[in-house]
Amino acid sequence: MEAQNQASAGRPGQVIIVGAGPSGLYLAFQLGLLDIACTIVDSLPEIGGQCYELYGDKPIFDIPGFESVRAFELVQRLWSQAQIANPRLCLNTLIGDVSGDEKVGFRLSFFPSAAASCDHASSLLNQERFAAVFVASGVGAFAPKRLRLEAAQALENSQLWYGVLPSDEHSLKQKRILISGGGRRAMALVKRLLQYPAAHAPASIDLIARSGLRTMQDEDAEPSSLILSEALRQGRLRIHQATIRGLCVDEQSGRLVGIDMEQRAPDKSGLVRLPADHLLICHGLSPKTDHLLNWELGMRAGHIPVDPARFETRRQAIFAIGDIASYPGKKKLIVSGFHEACLAAYASCDYVYPGKTIHLQYTTTSPRLLEKFAKPLAQAEGIKSGSSC
Repeated sequence: MEAQNQASAGRPGQVIIVGAGPSGLYLAFQLGLLDIACTIVDSLPEIGGQCYELYGDKPIFDIPGFESVRAFELVQRLWSQAQIANPRLCLNTLIGDVSGDEKVGFRLSFFPSAAASCDHASSLLNQERFAAVFVASGVGAFAPKRLRLEAAQALENSQLWYGVLPSDEHSLKQKRILISGGGRRAMALVKRLLQYPAAHAPASIDLIARSGLRTMQDEDAEPSSLILSEALRQGRLRIHQATIRGLCVDEQSGRLVGIDMEQRAPDKSGLVRLPADHLLICHGLSPKTDHLLNWELGMRAGHIPVDPARFETRRQAIFAIGDIASYPGKKKLIVSGFHEACLAAYASCDYVYPGKTIHLQYTTTSPRLLEKFAKPLAQAEGIKSGSSC
């Protein structure tokens, strides 16, 4: 989406879901049953929120109908189910302040996630107007844990990247790439780089993992392991059990030329300098709710109080569901988020279809819903990643 300085005219009935975790995805499904068009926005490069990001390969035992389901599988199923709404998905995207009200709609600004450390005014992606807003951001918008080393901030988005590849992937041709991290995201970046065609491939790929590589249990674990093993055998990849201690920057150009790392392997120790043209950091994520403080929702201790009958905040037509919602008796469970999503979706009809009576319909008997389900659903192309609104 190209940057725009003016708000779009808006789409009749269009609503926005801030957060692509289980609650947000199930909300999209409920909105689809009500014929409400929705946009889903998330700061991460994949859907699933903390459910996928923090424990994607772990089993969950309290989802109805499943004795056990791994988090990544639950996310896939929810995304597939949500296709009945044909949701528009904006990943790697943050939402800024919100203006407007329930009468004229709400105008929201979209920014790339990388703008968390930049001047928002210069990185605006777009502004759009929505009839209702749903906050389903769990414990907050996840932001990458940043490298706390001298010169790191000055290199961001030019030679230093957090959890993603540069938007111009051709810029990595014949470059020396260092990836720091031993988890899922680091593995995904390594795998992506190894799949580059020879004409655009990096000159070298080094992976720095402080405690070695984390064992993955998801469906992609075995194929990824085979790809890494073959790359190691061919010398296309080197893995170091080490920690980054310093950045080496050319004094004249100000460009990154390498890093100093402290080796931690049993048979290796001491500082070693490693040349580098680009540094990709995957040191985990931390949740932030700062972007919601100016929304005037009465947020307290990272939670938004809501009316448990509608899950509406103190601002009409702005709703909150999932872990971020607070009300008497609240239980922070995924199944609670599903219940909250259903009631919030119906409550939003007051603003999407003003003056119209909305009757509860059952998916087993409603002719309209049965016809809707009978139509072929657009197949979700796996877990969409890397897109930006």
